[in-house]
Amino acid sequence: MSDPNRFEAARSADRPADVCADPAGAANDFVNDRGQAGDRVPRTRGASVEEAAAYAATLQKIELLQREQKRLAEAQEKAEIQILQRYGAGYRCGDITITELLEFFHAYRALETPRWSLRWNEHISLPHQTCLLLHPPNGPGHTWVGAWPCSEDAPTPLKGVAVVYILFDERNEPCYVGSTQRFRTRMNDHVK
Repeated sequence: MSDPNRFEAARSADRPADVCADPAGAANDFVNDRGQAGDRVPRTRGASVEEAAAYAATLQKIELLQREQKRLAEAQEKAEIQILQRYGAGYRCGDITITELLEFFHAYRALETPRWSLRWNEHISLPHQTCLLLHPPNGPGHTWVGAWPCSEDAPTPLKGVAVVYILFDERNEPCYVGSTQRFRTRMNDHVK
């Protein structure tokens, strides 16, 4: 019984003939979703013709789903490129403000699509690395609101953006009105 060939022959002899039968390879042949015959799926020992056909159908379904996923990914990428091109052109022409662009940037980034930063940099003249450092207004009517001193990642006006600002005292009453194009620098000057 130590001979593997004798062992297999002995096992096969103990099984009903219809389980081991493979009429002309019919259990492995099937017609695929393109109407082509001859695709083969390895049949497990003892699997019926119906089981082999079910395995083949499952593999077909997986292949169909993969093709659909690829088609959807391509459609999504085209849609992303289209909107990025429109925002990029609008920003370059002055139809879209820096604030609007940054709001769009944060919404687009939140989608977490693969290669989003590469597509952004290809179509928008403001690199994504810069946008990560910038924050759109956080207050009502496109204003910035916050306490000073603030953290580096707190939303404040960009350098070069002209703003009028109001400082409030500890009773929350206005105590100073100023204007600047260098907000953080100006706020630091007030602290001195």
